[in-house]
Amino acid sequence: MNSSLYGQAQALLATMAAQCSAGQGLGAMSASVYDTAWLSMVQKPATSGAEAGVWLFPECFEFVLAQQLPSGAWESYATPIDGVLNTAAGLLSLKRHLQTQPDHHDWLLRSQKAEAALKQILHGWDMHSTDQVGFEILVFSLLSLLQEEGVFLSFPQLGALRNIRDAKLAKLPPSTLYQTPSTLYHSLEAFIDHIDFDRVRCWREENGSMMGSPASTAAYLMYSSIWDDEAEAYLKKVLNRANGSDRGSVPCAWPTTIFEVSWVLTTLASVGVPIGEAEKSAFGHLLRQALVAQKGLLGFAPGSFPDADDTANGLEALHYLGQSSSVEPLIQAYEASEHFITYPGERNSSFSANCNVLILLLVRADRAQYLPQIAKAVKFLTSQVFRGHVKEKWHLSELYWMMLLSRAFELLFQHDEIALGVFNLAPSLREEIPMVSLHLLLRLLCSQQWSGSWNGICEVTSYGVLTLSSLAKLPWMQQLDKGRIIAAMALAKSFLHTNRSEWVKGRYLWIEKVTYSSDVLSEAYCLAAALAPIPETIQAEPGAFMGGRAFLVPDKLLLDMRKAGNLLARTPLVSQLEPGALRAAEMQACFAMQALQRHPLEVFPRTAKGKDKYLFVIPLALTVSAALHGSSASLFVIYEMMVLSTLNFHADKYMEDVVETHVGEYLDDIRSVVRQLFTKTSSGAQNGANGHGGEKTTSHDLEPEQFLGESSNGHSMTPEMTQSQSNDTIQDQRPSIEDIKTVLDRFVAHILHHPAVLSSPASLQTRLAFDLQTFLLAHVTQAQDNHRLRAQCRGRLNGASNGNGVPNSPMQYRDPERTFYNWVRSTSADHTSCPFSFIFFNCLLHTSTQTPGVQGILASARAAYLAEDACRHLASLCRMYNDLGSVARDAEERSLNSVNFPEFFFQADTTTTTTDSAKAELLWIAEYERRGLEMAMKSLQEELMPKRGGSECMSALRLFVDLTDLYGQIYVLEDIGTRT
Repeated sequence: MNSSLYGQAQALLATMAAQCSAGQGLGAMSASVYDTAWLSMVQKPATSGAEAGVWLFPECFEFVLAQQLPSGAWESYATPIDGVLNTAAGLLSLKRHLQTQPDHHDWLLRSQKAEAALKQILHGWDMHSTDQVGFEILVFSLLSLLQEEGVFLSFPQLGALRNIRDAKLAKLPPSTLYQTPSTLYHSLEAFIDHIDFDRVRCWREENGSMMGSPASTAAYLMYSSIWDDEAEAYLKKVLNRANGSDRGSVPCAWPTTIFEVSWVLTTLASVGVPIGEAEKSAFGHLLRQALVAQKGLLGFAPGSFPDADDTANGLEALHYLGQSSSVEPLIQAYEASEHFITYPGERNSSFSANCNVLILLLVRADRAQYLPQIAKAVKFLTSQVFRGHVKEKWHLSELYWMMLLSRAFELLFQHDEIALGVFNLAPSLREEIPMVSLHLLLRLLCSQQWSGSWNGICEVTSYGVLTLSSLAKLPWMQQLDKGRIIAAMALAKSFLHTNRSEWVKGRYLWIEKVTYSSDVLSEAYCLAAALAPIPETIQAEPGAFMGGRAFLVPDKLLLDMRKAGNLLARTPLVSQLEPGALRAAEMQACFAMQALQRHPLEVFPRTAKGKDKYLFVIPLALTVSAALHGSSASLFVIYEMMVLSTLNFHADKYMEDVVETHVGEYLDDIRSVVRQLFTKTSSGAQNGANGHGGEKTTSHDLEPEQFLGESSNGHSMTPEMTQSQSNDTIQDQRPSIEDIKTVLDRFVAHILHHPAVLSSPASLQTRLAFDLQTFLLAHVTQAQDNHRLRAQCRGRLNGASNGNGVPNSPMQYRDPERTFYNWVRSTSADHTSCPFSFIFFNCLLHTSTQTPGVQGILASARAAYLAEDACRHLASLCRMYNDLGSVARDAEERSLNSVNFPEFFFQADTTTTTTDSAKAELLWIAEYERRGLEMAMKSLQEELMPKRGGSECMSALRLFVDLTDLYGQIYVLEDIGTRT
């Protein structure tokens, strides 16, 4: 099989090399209706010798007509903007042709249907979800040209589109286009009526094009006062290009010789495909000649505007050809303060371009010389994934950038001195890189389909195989059972072999003005995936890994986390997770725990001694909950919830072991202290209640020295999570009221001054402050209830007991002053921290979302009400589950538990009840709350799903629900308090 694959790969390289040697431009991009429509509108003026009114490229108009759909629109290849641009350009071409033959019946009908179709497309178009480069000015330019033809289109987002377009053009005065070449020359059709096309002639490329764009070159010909024969010749070459299967059509860009040679060569060479001498000569000559001409930089074709992406891949290709060239021009041209830019004036950074620069630096023998640049790129890429901010602008599939990043990680850890050097420059990467790699692994395993493919597409499946191949080589992956990775790769490779005939049929995955496919790139990636070896099942010794054990999880930590995983696996929720995913989540939790230990922050003094099971359960509960939801939530959100969960656990212990124990007689004073901490929120409450717009204010004012800082890696600092702290406790010391105020002040400041909170809408900040105050006040009320219960217990200690002076069955809490229903829905639910944590979680979501205009639970009054109702059900459910698991501990500590309420003694008609019967009753009520929770979540989903970002919001909210539910399920199995 491999000989056949190598033969096919070498044949592909030989074909491309022959075209290069013959001086033919390469270009395997699919046909573009948008660009072809622009060519169809070119008329050669009479002064040039041609008859006026004769279309220069009638075959292009024939192609446009043939591609029109029965609906009147033109195809949306892969994104809505494709349909907008194709249909608008197709309609404009029809209107221009009707000027010469106004009575053409077929064109009239087509024009009417196209206009109706475009109106419908624009009415349903969500502009904010579009991120293809320059779409704002391209669409608006087409609408303006259509208006000149008598087509007036109105749609909901027209005003917003006009504002964005005007703002963009305000930053691009015509003089900027005349002074120097830039990527704007690839889209000159967007600047009709904005620039003088005669003044851009000097920047036309040697091949006659405007930056290799047929549409831009056509617009230049149409709107210049002087005819340009070389531009005309370029357009004719594009139409007559080799491999032009769709006659009469043109692609979005041509030629793309360096792009295709570099991408194909590096993809195949990286999996060991040998390159013949003739191919080496042809490719080497092409790349070297282009580098000399452009002073060490490359564009997508010889002579085209250079960029970091093509330069990096071209230099990597030379490396595989056994030739070297300096990377200094690339670094000097494209290195920025925090990452590499693709080209000057870039609006949004390119993730894949930074991956390709990093890969280039890592494959070179002089890599150590560029350690600062390597560290910069690694930090940028890792941070983008960690925070969920990846928005790849050149490719639609997230598996594409995952493949590139995994390849970069693989290369980084092939050289332990480089990896250790990176860690010295950015210490947080020691945990973040493994967490990110495991995040990618879980995403891949979760999204693979039963057929073995991803999305049923060979090219995308090849990305998945290559990603898994790189991930499997990382040091910490050797500590996992790689059986699941091996099985996933084998199944995917089987899908590829079964569908080998589809390898040469590219899909619309690549992004230009409109998306395009490439048969050549599809074949190259499929070949590489088919040739990628499946990992060995035999585990290597840790010392055999590069860097020895420096990059591994300590065995003791991994073993203890495995024990926590075994506990979680017994819960109904985690029992659904396949073992391989659970093991990966355990390892991810180990690295998260190390990150938490690396950046400790003392908010609360430790108050209990003993084995802290929660130290393992908290990070694992978060990583497992994320895995249950396909690891769709960002690691930033997951990590910050680990910090919050740990803080909440410490807050509970502090209020119970310090406040309740030592100042029980002064609880009214503590209540006043809590209220004083929040007095400065009242002025903002009215503003916040009016909506979620306006200025983002902070709800809690502290002096600067009271602010809780951030760790060097940008994460919020966390309480010390090591057991060595147990010596630093105040369990036997009586704190003053002022001491308690200082501790609670630190806690409140940490929550309310978290960067994600401060960047959230004012109403969320106000709601968080209110719920946080309610949480602390609920602790005070709970402490008072506990004191009352203990007073009632004293008269019973001489009665039935378990031999240790502790009652052996629940005791009734007499005269509780409210019903169990009222208590569990108010004080008890608030006491769990669930309500304020829910709002904090939504602040994290608001900060991490990449989609503009997403309002989440603030989308409407109904959404806000349903979200709060769901949270109240969840908090009550969580408290009841917690109480089910802590009946014995609460009895020992004489703390109020749900089963102490009189309602649990109705059947016995006495002051006692059996533990089993009380727990059975409580479990039934808890499941009743679960049904209420499910109903609220169902209604919330119906409310949010039609709204922008609704699907992502609901997925995140369900993760929070499952996380909270999981904590409760754990408590049913085992009390994880600090004293157990």
